[in-house]
Amino acid sequence: MKINLLKGLILGIVSPIILFVITVVFFLRYNISDFVNHKINEQNIPAIISLCLLANLAVFFIKLQKNKDQQARGVLLSTFLFGILIIYFKFF
Repeated sequence: MKINLLKGLILGIVSPIILFVITVVFFLRYNISDFVNHKINEQNIPAIISLCLLANLAVFFIKLQKNKDQQARGVLLSTFLFGILIIYFKFF
């Protein structure tokens, strides 16, 4: 049971990163390093992370439909961890 929670946690951490890379490379047509160096600043980091967490929403509901509740809990836990990171970047 703990392994499924860990799988969900890892999936919840990786899926926003994959969504970020897909969005930057295929839709915005930037190079990742150029985008990170020139377009990201301290004010828009929380917004970028928040938008990338939409991937976790989709993964969470897919896991719930397939009755993989422990993995869905892991995805939810990773979303909360990203939320703490967003609060940190926003206020500190």
